[in-house]
Amino acid sequence: MFGIRDRRREVVVRCVVAIALTLMTALTGVGRATAAERGPRDITQDYFYVPLHSQEPYTSDVLGLEFAYDGPPRNAELTVDAAGIDGVAVVASGADGCRPRMPSFTCSKQLHPDSEGWNMQELKLRPAAGARAGDSGNLSYTLKPEGLPAVRGSLKVIAGRPELRVNESAALRTTAVGETFSVPIVIRNTGDVPAHGVVLLIEGNADLSAVTRHSNCRYAKDADTIQCLLPDAVIAPGETMRVKPVLRVRPSRAALAERLSYGAWSFHSSGRHPGPPCCVDDPAPGLTPGQGTPLSLTPDPTGGKGTTFTTTPEPTEVKVPVRNTADIEAIGAALRGKVGTTHRIRVGYRNNGPAETGEIRTVFIAPPGAEVIRAPYDPEAEEEMADQVCRTKNRGRSYTCSQYSEVGQKVFYEFTLRTTSDDTRSGCVSVSAWTGESGPGGTRVKDTERSNDTAPVQVAENGTVSCALPKEDGSGVGSWAVGTGIAALAGSALLVAGHRRRKASRSGPTPTPWWLTRFEREL
Repeated sequence: MFGIRDRRREVVVRCVVAIALTLMTALTGVGRATAAERGPRDITQDYFYVPLHSQEPYTSDVLGLEFAYDGPPRNAELTVDAAGIDGVAVVASGADGCRPRMPSFTCSKQLHPDSEGWNMQELKLRPAAGARAGDSGNLSYTLKPEGLPAVRGSLKVIAGRPELRVNESAALRTTAVGETFSVPIVIRNTGDVPAHGVVLLIEGNADLSAVTRHSNCRYAKDADTIQCLLPDAVIAPGETMRVKPVLRVRPSRAALAERLSYGAWSFHSSGRHPGPPCCVDDPAPGLTPGQGTPLSLTPDPTGGKGTTFTTTPEPTEVKVPVRNTADIEAIGAALRGKVGTTHRIRVGYRNNGPAETGEIRTVFIAPPGAEVIRAPYDPEAEEEMADQVCRTKNRGRSYTCSQYSEVGQKVFYEFTLRTTSDDTRSGCVSVSAWTGESGPGGTRVKDTERSNDTAPVQVAENGTVSCALPKEDGSGVGSWAVGTGIAALAGSALLVAGHRRRKASRSGPTPTPWWLTRFEREL
């Protein structure tokens, strides 16, 4: 694993070295290399594709000539020879004041230590007039830092683009906790040129884990991110390949309604950014390589016959239903006092597991002899009542609250009540768990201990407990029915929107991918 401490230590060491070298340079003269200094290294990609058609997500027409450097700030000149790409592409413009022209040009460049950012010269390319898919040529360049040896490099520029699409997985059958299942990945190149090198990104909930950790993949600690690089894989236009061995996944003890996604991209199809291929060669902190058999690609024997493929570069998503249960325990309260007194109470629940559920719905029915004068309120949701954590639709006699929580966590909702009469009947707290969002269309999670799904909100030691919603009589005055269940709640109109802080990985859209978050930070 790439330890966070190690990364921080490396950054500190680099900074100390850079400061020391800067001081030494100041003493010995600018542009003179010190004995301890290393020159820049070329880390530019090997291929660059120039799109012949409209841009798609995760594509770029910007080529970055990039260099690794660990010395002090230093001036340099970058000379680019574009004669080799004549008839293939044209260097149209450049960043940072560089003004390209064909067939060769020079840019002034300032080198900085890697800890301070990228040493990259960006050049925008467009296809040459008459260029056809597959036309290619070599672009050469030379970086000459002051006082250091020159660095020479080249890359192949190709007219056209590979476009990789993955199979849309069929619905998976419900699996048991700990039971492994297969996720076959099939890749087809729908572009007009071969893909040289393939990137696989697989993301899922933390309650899913890969059975085998392959040596050409890197894994997050919680196994929710897998980055795989197959640099030698080549997929010709129209060719369909299968990933071998088949991905095997195991749901954990807490798994319930899980999701995973996978996608494939040509490694060099978007340069260093903005899409998924950008960062596999520069893994995020906390990812560690596997030790198992490396993944590889083999031709699909059927040529993809009968397989439905994605129509965009976006990953495809797979729902993973897991057979599991959860014991949700209601937590009640008690209030004592004369008529007219106010009382602050906390009601809620505890998820005893084992499943990490979706929304957990809590219904609080106030005692008949009391009224709610203050309920949980989120000021951030002032404009949208649907986003409030607790809502009521019957004059404050009952509240429905929905929220996500982890196994073992207690969740409380604070209410303030005022006693209005000598009625000693108790109120009630009822809880239920769902695979996703609660309410119509949702699926309720099987509770192994139904006896603790309700708890009283007591007013007196021996008061009768009511778990039924108040009914309006002809005069509009509420009358309370005595019951022991929550059947009346099932048909009620108390619909609850999820709390804004809910755990998005359990329901709703897939979380923002790590690579997109990283790109947004870099903009």
